[in-house]
Amino acid sequence: MMPEAPALVFPRTLYDRLVAVAVERHPVKSFGYLVSSGPLRQPADFVLFEGNDRNDSLWQPEFWRRGRYFVDHDDAGFVATPEESWRVQKSLMARGLFEVGVFHTHRRHPANFSSIDYEMHVSRFDNLWHLVISLRNVVLPQVRAFEVSPRSVRELELRFTPNNGSPSPAEGPGAWSG
Repeated sequence: MMPEAPALVFPRTLYDRLVAVAVERHPVKSFGYLVSSGPLRQPADFVLFEGNDRNDSLWQPEFWRRGRYFVDHDDAGFVATPEESWRVQKSLMARGLFEVGVFHTHRRHPANFSSIDYEMHVSRFDNLWHLVISLRNVVLPQVRAFEVSPRSVRELELRFTPNNGSPSPAEGPGAWSG
């Protein structure tokens, strides 16, 4: 039997704010980092990227090579601009924070960790977990978290801390009671 995956512990207000921002931006793709100054599985804030180079002349062919879906849906996928990535890194260093997770939204699909999510993640990140927010039904977002390594992907439980309380489990998989 596989050992149980550790849980991610979100401050309830952070989780609610992240999902609300993703819903507010919809149908624009949201993606960014979850950051912390402490434990790797306890995010303290998030950084949302604004620029997306997915359709520039360097990246678009890379997405098109991945199949018809990416040709037909030019909003599928995301690539942060180098300038914004550098600004984010400098800001995180100045604030004493570091990346603990990555997040992005799906517009048309459930909050599954797809094969392209996996390929892009392992090509860039060694030890970050990944949160997927599905806005297929924008009134009821689905949120799931995954531990990702070159060898495996497994779902992580989401737990929430109320104001200065102990962690409590989510109300069902990917629950959000905003």
